[in-house]
Amino acid sequence: MESNLEDIFWIEQILNGKTERFALLVNKYKDKVFSLARGILKNKEEAEDVAQEIFVKVFKALPKFKHKAKFSTWVYRIAYNECISHLRKQKISTVSVDHVSQNYMDTERNNTGNWQEAEFKSKMLHRALNHLPETDRGLVHFFYFDNLSVNEIAQITGLSVSNVKTKMFRIRKKLYEELQILTGKEMV
Repeated sequence: MESNLEDIFWIEQILNGKTERFALLVNKYKDKVFSLARGILKNKEEAEDVAQEIFVKVFKALPKFKHKAKFSTWVYRIAYNECISHLRKQKISTVSVDHVSQNYMDTERNNTGNWQEAEFKSKMLHRALNHLPETDRGLVHFFYFDNLSVNEIAQITGLSVSNVKTKMFRIRKKLYEELQILTGKEMV
């Protein structure tokens, strides 16, 4: 508890115009914030950049700190949210299952002329789809076979738009991993 009292003391000084004291809080929390960012982002340079952004946000938000939680908890919440926001802003390179499987099968046919290999890949895709829970298969069906938008899927399922997007990302990842297991090869 003593640490939190010290934080509150420095915050009060900062809010009373001694902004240079913010460096004390940065020094105290920089390693933990960087460690959190590095763990989430999996990239040292990005983690360093985001950690700086986090402390800018913390500084700007200091007047809003209500002492309901410990200052360290408040800082980590800002850090976590900023890391997640950073990940969402990144363009996630996701490719539809149909696109992956069709391109892969076309490449197999053109390179080897082996339609049997392409047929095998198609069966593996369908087997991977069958390993998904029913609700996930439903989402795949709506999105890829019915060509419904994320908004339409959200209306049908009662999920939020962001929840549908998250689920679709996770489903693609599961399918990719399942295809790797089933085929024993890295999918392109």
